[in-house]
Amino acid sequence: MRGFRKVTLLIGILVAVSLMAGAAPRYNWKLASVLPASHPVHKALVFFADKMAERTKGDVKITLFPAGQLGQEKDYIEGVKLGSIEITKVSAGPMGQYSPSLQVVSLPFIWRDLNHQHKVLQGPIGERLMKDMEKHGFKGLAFLDAGFRSVTTSVRPIYTPADLKGLKIRVMQSKPLIDTINALGGTAVPMGQSEVYTALQTKVIDGWENNEPTVLSFNMQEVAKYYSYTRHTSIPDFLVMSKRVFDSTPKNVQDAILQTAKDTIQEHNKLWAMMIDDTVKQLKAKGMIFNEVKDIREFQQAVAKVWKEFEPIVGKDLIDAIVNTK
Repeated sequence: MRGFRKVTLLIGILVAVSLMAGAAPRYNWKLASVLPASHPVHKALVFFADKMAERTKGDVKITLFPAGQLGQEKDYIEGVKLGSIEITKVSAGPMGQYSPSLQVVSLPFIWRDLNHQHKVLQGPIGERLMKDMEKHGFKGLAFLDAGFRSVTTSVRPIYTPADLKGLKIRVMQSKPLIDTINALGGTAVPMGQSEVYTALQTKVIDGWENNEPTVLSFNMQEVAKYYSYTRHTSIPDFLVMSKRVFDSTPKNVQDAILQTAKDTIQEHNKLWAMMIDDTVKQLKAKGMIFNEVKDIREFQQAVAKVWKEFEPIVGKDLIDAIVNTK
């Protein structure tokens, strides 16, 4: 009888251990971003992680590492390529170094507005760009709104390209963006996001270029108070996964990833739209000075040569297809 009790107890323990093991996630993935938790993009990443856990019934656990905890975007891209970081949110700008056709999304003034960008990137052209990335070890999941980028300086407002002359402007490591700022008369200075505040504070640079929510999230209005609406480019954010990791998962998990990425696009774009107006109000209250440029055509003419330069790299057909999308 005593032996029977021992066996029963042992079976009970084994069942409990088995149930506990079953409750543990099969996949533990990292999702890295340079943006702080206050940024709307981070909230979309939380949505992605929560939805993945729900959709896979706990099989996939995604841990978020915001605010540059795991390095800079170039570190994340390399990590994803190697598989040491499973998923990252990076700007599509630096991703262009790894998949040349993706540089088309960073060309100056290629987007008429965000609706135009949505139609292109959520349609056949977006699918083509995603496919191109797979050749380089990346599984593209979603393009996310990142607004239009404008120039912010600590020195003076920008009304014409001539006002940029002599100013050192921080940019991401993106050749189209570097060439755009140089063509407008400034001096482009590639630099990691975490270095920008101090560089502005110590006058190593005179300005940078970005969207309003990112200015507020990093408190850049404290060190660069002039926000000039050049709207020279709109480079989407990009949710990207290691292709090796994606390919190693069963079809039901792959389907969950792709569907959740689609849901995240809608969630993120809604969050982004809600935040813009409120962000500008907050920045004005904190002393930021906004201005429109005098004639946007001057800026467009100044960067026309950048399109020509990239025609052999991304293909004139791709540029024309984007421009002609209605």
